[in-house]
Amino acid sequence: MKKIHVGCGPHNLLEGWTNVDIRSFKGVDQVLDVTKEWPFEDVDFVYGEHFIEHLALEDAIAFLRNAGHSLRDGGTIRLTTPNLEWVMLSHYPLAREFASDERVMHVLRTNRAFHGWGHQFLYDHDFLEYLFDQLGYTDIRFEDYGCSRHAELCDIERHGKYSKGSGVPNLLIIEATRSRDIEINPAAMELFQTEFLRHVASGH
Repeated sequence: MKKIHVGCGPHNLLEGWTNVDIRSFKGVDQVLDVTKEWPFEDVDFVYGEHFIEHLALEDAIAFLRNAGHSLRDGGTIRLTTPNLEWVMLSHYPLAREFASDERVMHVLRTNRAFHGWGHQFLYDHDFLEYLFDQLGYTDIRFEDYGCSRHAELCDIERHGKYSKGSGVPNLLIIEATRSRDIEINPAAMELFQTEFLRHVASGH
């Protein structure tokens, strides 16, 4: 069975998995830029925890495409990432009744969530589901922390602090299956380009 753990870093190595990182930390099995072509084929599982949010959107798309190309038909990808909806609800309440100094703190905390932790792009439930769908993944579902239909993916998370404060989970845990070719829908890519990527590239 082939299992690929991306963005493992030096402290979250998984036994029985091929641990992949862009840097050659001790214990890393394969040094790889996952936005480039992968050397793996017929992979059963791909897993990444607190990883995809550190990629620019166009790099996240390249990563998901490469993961899909490496998965066997019926193979599964599982990703855990911060929930943008939770970040906004918990870090930046919009109610005007908050005192001015409290709102100042909310703005600082929101920006810390985006930049202080090295995040490049944050996802909410609908956008993440849309992205996977537009890449051609199927059987897309969101799981609870530590839970999966697949025994190999149960209790795999190493980062703690999962909660459902503010009425929504602080983390999104998505699983999806490869059952056809994985390529981004050109219409979706055009939407991303028009509404986001070209503005980031131009600095506006």
